[in-house]
Amino acid sequence: MTDESSGSQETITITTVGTRLKGWRKHSMLKLVELSKKIRVSQGSLSDLENDKSLPSATTLANLCMFSDINIYWLLTGRGPMIRQEPEQGGGINFSNEYSELMEDRILKELIEKVIRVYRRGDAGKRAHLEGFLVGADPDNS
Repeated sequence: MTDESSGSQETITITTVGTRLKGWRKHSMLKLVELSKKIRVSQGSLSDLENDKSLPSATTLANLCMFSDINIYWLLTGRGPMIRQEPEQGGGINFSNEYSELMEDRILKELIEKVIRVYRRGDAGKRAHLEGFLVGADPDNS
């Protein structure tokens, strides 16, 4: 980003997650209300994020990744390009659309939230138990 108000091409270092998020949103020409609806957070929560009053949750980061072109690595670290590079066309599934459809299932959404909660808050034993169960229950692990 450059400071063009004074006519100079001075580089402005964006040092926080909030200022990077706000800078990307303005670069993308999105209003606060538009982005908040897109990533399913309240306008107040998004404002708090942009003003560095809070950090994004895992769900907010996932929604940003799925419903926008922001490079999450750049958002969190300030390194790399602001805009995510899309993989070559062909082959893969459209994770964003598939995830959106799956999240309409209330029971599945609640289960995913529980898995995330156990993984984030649980001790190493609970995480290992969860991982073991999921590996054992995975139909692709025959």
